[in-house]
Amino acid sequence: MFAKARYLTIVWMLLAGLSACSVPDIAEGDLEVTSGPAPADATTATVRFVMEEPSTAVVTAVDESGHGTRVTSPELDAGNAEVTVFGLDPGTEYTVSVEIPGRTGKTTLRTGELPEDLPPITVTSDPSQMEPGLTLFDAIPLGAGTGDNATDDGYLIAVDADGRIVWYYRQTHSIQDVRRTATGELLFINFETGAKLLDPSTGAVVEWAGTTALETAPRDSHGRPYAGTAAISVETDQMHHEIIELPNGNYMTLSRELRRIEGYPEAICEGDEFDGSYNVGADTIVEFDPATGQTISEWSLFDFVDPLDELDLVVPAEFCGGYLERVYPDEDARDWTHANAVILDEPGNAVLVSVRHLDQIVAIRYADDEAGDAGELLWRLGRGGDFALEEGEWFLHQHSPQLLPDGSILLYDNGNQRPGTSLTDPQNLPYSRAARYTVDVDTMTATQVWEHRLDTPDMAVYAPFVGDADHLAGGNVLITHGGQLDPPAHSPQAEGVLGWGEIIEVAPDTGDVLFDLHMKDATRSQGWVIYRAERIPSLYPTGYVVEQV
Repeated sequence: MFAKARYLTIVWMLLAGLSACSVPDIAEGDLEVTSGPAPADATTATVRFVMEEPSTAVVTAVDESGHGTRVTSPELDAGNAEVTVFGLDPGTEYTVSVEIPGRTGKTTLRTGELPEDLPPITVTSDPSQMEPGLTLFDAIPLGAGTGDNATDDGYLIAVDADGRIVWYYRQTHSIQDVRRTATGELLFINFETGAKLLDPSTGAVVEWAGTTALETAPRDSHGRPYAGTAAISVETDQMHHEIIELPNGNYMTLSRELRRIEGYPEAICEGDEFDGSYNVGADTIVEFDPATGQTISEWSLFDFVDPLDELDLVVPAEFCGGYLERVYPDEDARDWTHANAVILDEPGNAVLVSVRHLDQIVAIRYADDEAGDAGELLWRLGRGGDFALEEGEWFLHQHSPQLLPDGSILLYDNGNQRPGTSLTDPQNLPYSRAARYTVDVDTMTATQVWEHRLDTPDMAVYAPFVGDADHLAGGNVLITHGGQLDPPAHSPQAEGVLGWGEIIEVAPDTGDVLFDLHMKDATRSQGWVIYRAERIPSLYPTGYVVEQV
């Protein structure tokens, strides 16, 4: 059918029951319309057609009121081509036209409905004051209490400034860190065992997996595989919490290792047959080649911090709580460091690792330089670390540090075990916040220079797990209070709690909230939390021009 380029041929691939029909003024055989599973969702359509010669294409989708989206592609090669349209309204009739040099085509379609199990989202916002773009975040189910509601399934969701869902993606395991690459794909952590690179335009996925997913615990408790059969094997135990793209094209992520540590002076975990030792899990920092999965380097926190030092920082409920059973099911592994972020400080030749259970950020030399070898410990920031805090208060059980251009560090301070606070003391309730610190490695001093707390009339916002703080290009700050619990509690494992998440955008000078997204089920049938959120410019690949009509 595509051998001759005398006619325009359009193929629509639409998800979740999208239907299409051709307009009558195109001769029979000139237009082919199909419906079926698409690479995205009920808010997305992909148009496939034939180009006689290299050129741009203009695809326009408008509803019955004449409102819609016009997408102009960059130059497409001759032959089969496609353009994807994002952000269509569900359950809506659209007229779609395609314009390429000398030829046009037109068809109609009705989009499908949103899935019933999408998390409930409400938004209040001031789009005139917000920074542009879409808010992209992950939604992780966390059922009320400790019953059967909680699952490992996860969503990625993108909303516009008004809170309208413009795209989503579902998979059968939870999703952690997600970021948009320079070329427009979405790179994210798959559960705590691997990573995926998703092209939202085509649905194409490249996957990587550590030995946990491929060998140690290849299936979850429901019998579902952690990794697909085409996953690229990376010679490390896991990939968890964060994955970043390095300037050299490699990826960096967090993994773990277990060591039997002897010499504990007394038992930490109740009910143990204590022999002075524990099977301790510590995080590792891994750089690997995404093309081959080859590990370039791997550094262990065991080599920078002694697990027998600073035992006063160890919280028994966390160390003994069974978090690592999912990835080390038969090892009786204890969760010692629980790192949750890694970033590269190129000017400082350092890798910064957020070590949640130690309330510290650990800096490691990234590459050999005149001062020393790669993999050497540079400093530890936080309580019990190498810096004196000149003003403010230290962060506790932090997430997602971001290195700003001026060298300061913005992070999400969860505030677990904050001294002087208690859930039973209405005058001194625990709280979470975004905070920024300047760090002087010459004087070994740190200063808290900014914070933002979101307090309600009844309760200080407290999210004891997950969370994010991002400095946006125009200066505003996107804060994710992603792990709030109802009723308030210190742990998502507390009996009867419902997880819910909130994303806000704030003006740093005034503290004004410009965007406030709540993801909370008022029926209490299903909890949802948010690991992180990003403000991205678009879902379209580089080179596409998008206009609202």
